[in-house]
Amino acid sequence: MSGQSEIYPMPMFPSLSVTDVAASVDWYVNMLGFVSVFNLPAPNGGFAMAHLRWRKYADLLIVPDIDSNQTAHPKGVGVSLSFLVDRTNVDDMAIDLLGKGIALYEGPVTRPWNTREIIVTDPDGYKLIFFEPVDTTRTFEDVAGAIKADGAALKPSQTKPGPH
Repeated sequence: MSGQSEIYPMPMFPSLSVTDVAASVDWYVNMLGFVSVFNLPAPNGGFAMAHLRWRKYADLLIVPDIDSNQTAHPKGVGVSLSFLVDRTNVDDMAIDLLGKGIALYEGPVTRPWNTREIIVTDPDGYKLIFFEPVDTTRTFEDVAGAIKADGAALKPSQTKPGPH
């Protein structure tokens, strides 16, 4: 498999919140030469998420902006960086961060896309998502099919954002 279509664990990737996912995908693919790896359709016919790739290990997720307010946002709003947790586990990391006085923005929470996550914000407001796979025996097709079947990825998290 080439690096353009190969599915592999991504140790880190940015997620960009945009006003129009389809238009952004079109721009990244047709203007910059990114490859579309996977698009998760939204109930309204648009996109709920798009996974793009520049090169192997240079992946980007495009997600819809959940804030419809078009006024200027402070630095960091709409951007999150995700990091694979591989030296500990998410729950232990959450305990460690809380012990250091770092408030959790969200989590630990298990996501429908087969990850367990915690989210913190850096001093500039950028969201940092630390995640681990839940079931490493599940295939990409199995996880994507389950998400599409019940629309779980489109439902709000059971964990409310805010300091914990």
